[in-house]
Amino acid sequence: MFEQFQSKDAQKKSFLMPNGKPHQKARFEKPDIYPDRFNVSDEKVSWDVPYPEYNPPYFVSPQTRANDRTVNPSGWADPEDVHQIGRTIISYEGELQYTKTGLPLNPKGRAGIAGRGLLGKWGPNFAADPVVTRVNPDTGELELLAVQRADTGHWAIPGGMVDFGEDVSNTLVRELEEETGIHLDMSDAHEVYRGYVDDRRTTDHAWIETLAKHTHLSSQDALRVGELRSSEEGLPQWLPLTKESIANLYASHGFVVARSIEHFFQEEKDTLSPEVLSQVKSLLEKR
Repeated sequence: MFEQFQSKDAQKKSFLMPNGKPHQKARFEKPDIYPDRFNVSDEKVSWDVPYPEYNPPYFVSPQTRANDRTVNPSGWADPEDVHQIGRTIISYEGELQYTKTGLPLNPKGRAGIAGRGLLGKWGPNFAADPVVTRVNPDTGELELLAVQRADTGHWAIPGGMVDFGEDVSNTLVRELEEETGIHLDMSDAHEVYRGYVDDRRTTDHAWIETLAKHTHLSSQDALRVGELRSSEEGLPQWLPLTKESIANLYASHGFVVARSIEHFFQEEKDTLSPEVLSQVKSLLEKR
């Protein structure tokens, strides 16, 4: 039987995503290298629900093990022994719960795989997502600066993981420039989300949390940023924003972009052209 909470009196948490549902990609999708996930129904996601039959496979990728910082000075991964990590595990989701042996438990519940998978850190692996929009000067459509991921083919926000000891604000600027060739000052960008990401790499003991900030480029700023540049991470493009394109974005990026559009509408609705205003209102309509 898989071990339960360190304390039965641990504070109960919300195991739902911002859309009001349990995480989906973390239970039903996975990289090819992962073993099959133990099947977890919606009713059994929460750690508060007894599940004596729960017996997920344990998996830590060879890549993660090879980058253990205690054996590889240039590595990016925590040691396999969680007690040797030498840092306090903190989360945007608040106080975490742990197994009896000290492993952090996913704040959104069971994911069907134990260990860290492809992720380097025990607990949250922090990312930063710069959301950049513009109005296309030719079509008049609201567009998102997106990158087509090489691993899945999905369009995604051009973000990435925060390097060890790096300030998140620097990550936003660095990742944007590395993946698109565009350098932007994100210091005045509006924070639209800070928290858990429903990602296919997720496990019971390692997951991704992100800080996402949005900035909208004026027509002059959009001209100044110049041409997009491809990188090994993917092909960048100005992606027209439709309900379909937002729904098909990678991981939880659709939710983050929707939050950005809501903020954009509140701040700019009095200055938008009738065409863009109509597009934005359509995007904000519930399905």
